Amino acid sequence: MAQTHLLLTLSQALTAICLDFRGYEPQTMLFCEVLRALGAPGVTYRREPGKAGLWLSYGNQGKMRWLEGEALVDFMCRQIENANLDPEHLSLICRMVFQTPCRVDRHPDTGQPGIVVQTDMAAFQCRQCGQCCRRLDYRDGMTEADVERLKKMGRNDILAWVRTTRTIRGDIAHRIWVIPGTNEFAPTCPFLKKGVSPQRWICSIHEVKPDICRHYPVSRKHALMTGCPGFDINAPRQPAPLGNPPNK
Repeated sequence: MAQTHLLLTLSQALTAICLDFRGYEPQTMLFCEVLRALGAPGVTYRREPGKAGLWLSYGNQGKMRWLEGEALVDFMCRQIENANLDPEHLSLICRMVFQTPCRVDRHPDTGQPGIVVQTDMAAFQCRQCGQCCRRLDYRDGMTEADVERLKKMGRNDILAWVRTTRTIRGDIAHRIWVIPGTNEFAPTCPFLKKGVSPQRWICSIHEVKPDICRHYPVSRKHALMTGCPGFDINAPRQPAPLGNPPNK
């Protein structure tokens, strides 16, 4: 059953906001709303219609400079991380960023405050279109927990397509799907198979696939931003025949 709510620690909420910022082209209108809500002292900003960037003045600089792409996203992440937000203020920012109801609650085990994010996933239905497996960037999405789980299951056939390396920061990354014996990414997921019709695709490792695949699209916003039709009530959905696991 799809998760309808996620309880994030305050640290996880900050990380999730930055992941959202980095997951798409710069969301300049959203960035302006967030900067206004942060009320960051010394920061002034201005949009330029039709362009994916912002004019910004901050710190000791008086003259505005143009930021776009990764530089703009890095700036926004620094603003979020350095804002020292209290839980209620962080919840407000989460509502803006994730475009869904969010509220403050306490973790049942630790008693620490966290942010409950409504995913709207109860309304999601996979259309088995396969576009998430063929077109999205999931290259660094496999976790250490995924790897350990597959090792315990003896799924070396899957692990053969995983390349473990280190990032520039020294963190371990498990990259998928890398053609065995090479350093080249496969053009598409090697475990995605054609279904019984041209519009339908089947995940051949559905029961053991990585969590990034299992949880996609996570929320209504991510589905809309990445072209997933799973929330479109008018999109056709073909029933899966017996014995075939559903796609993501």
